[in-house]
Amino acid sequence: MKRTLLLLLAISIAACAIGTDPAVTASAIDDFQPDARPTAKTMVYECDDAEFITRVGPGEMALWFEDRYLILSQVRAASGTKYQEGDVVFWSKGDQVIFSAAGVRYANCQINHVRAPWEDARRRGVDFRAVGNEPGWHLEVRGDQHLLFVGDYGATKIMFSNVQTTEGREQLHYLSQDDDDSINVTVIESACIDTMKGDQFPYNVQVQLNDRNYQGCGRTLDHPWE
Repeated sequence: MKRTLLLLLAISIAACAIGTDPAVTASAIDDFQPDARPTAKTMVYECDDAEFITRVGPGEMALWFEDRYLILSQVRAASGTKYQEGDVVFWSKGDQVIFSAAGVRYANCQINHVRAPWEDARRRGVDFRAVGNEPGWHLEVRGDQHLLFVGDYGATKIMFSNVQTTEGREQLHYLSQDDDDSINVTVIESACIDTMKGDQFPYNVQVQLNDRNYQGCGRTLDHPWE
């Protein structure tokens, strides 16, 4: 009997605690869902008067906005997905996004899918990135640590380590060999236009991967937060 009374008392106290907090309701608890988007995915949002970049992790979101870098925690929302830290709030449901900071609400925030891979690479410490078409490929260079080549629309992925860098007149070469694969990347300082999307780049890029040749465009990536 004593154990039963204690159990009933504990349940009663918990129910009162929930009832006294207007921010925590049964419907909010029922509606709370983890962010369904893949983790560690960088997104670029462009609003009418601002832009910001996010990178989602389990239960939290890294956010770069103007000169601020914040980690927002996922919080309960009646619908959609919501992250908040102090006066910065991010809420999304489908394609609808609401973003506010310091009491200012930014309207018409849309995802820029073209910029996202570049900003993602920047935040992973990549120093140089290049892209090409037919078939689609890209490569990423991170100092002399590694060079990643992704070809055939993602079907081919080769990571090279111990990258050798040599400089010539208005040219830069990245050389590396790993097991049976070798790569020679020539970066030429000359205006380049993406043949598929029409984007402009400051460098022409030629890639020789084993016995295959690729032509594309690239740019260096700075890391202003370092």
